[in-house]
Amino acid sequence: MKEIYYVYNNEAIASCVLLSIINNVGRIDIARCCLLLPSFLDDKTVSFLNKGFSEDVSLDKLIKDQQRLFATFNKKYLSLLPVMINSLMILKKGGQIQIQDNITSTNKLDIINVDLGNRFVKIKEAIPTFLKLTNDYSTEQLYKILRVQL
Repeated sequence: MKEIYYVYNNEAIASCVLLSIINNVGRIDIARCCLLLPSFLDDKTVSFLNKGFSEDVSLDKLIKDQQRLFATFNKKYLSLLPVMINSLMILKKGGQIQIQDNITSTNKLDIINVDLGNRFVKIKEAIPTFLKLTNDYSTEQLYKILRVQL
């Protein structure tokens, strides 16, 4: 991927996104956590999630109907893996999360009412929708549905 991709999708925004999600769900397994950034750091996906759609839409149907959003998911996944790992280490060393069997929040930093920019505000708005879409799937199922190849 291009160098601009890494400048735009860096550890700062990734750390904020991850901390917001982990604070929202309480705990998340590491493998599932790795699936977050390719969706939340993609402006088109975030924009689509924020437009709103029928409550009965499944992730399977969404991927089928919105193929353009998920066509390069595996490529984004692999490209953002180093950013994900670095962000998790920053959050761990900063005392914001604990990493054991799962990643849990220590709730030391409240980013709910902090202005972190327009991009983060849009991402934060998309989080509940994305979590609803993925909640009924196991981590293994998500890897298959999103066609992640390791």
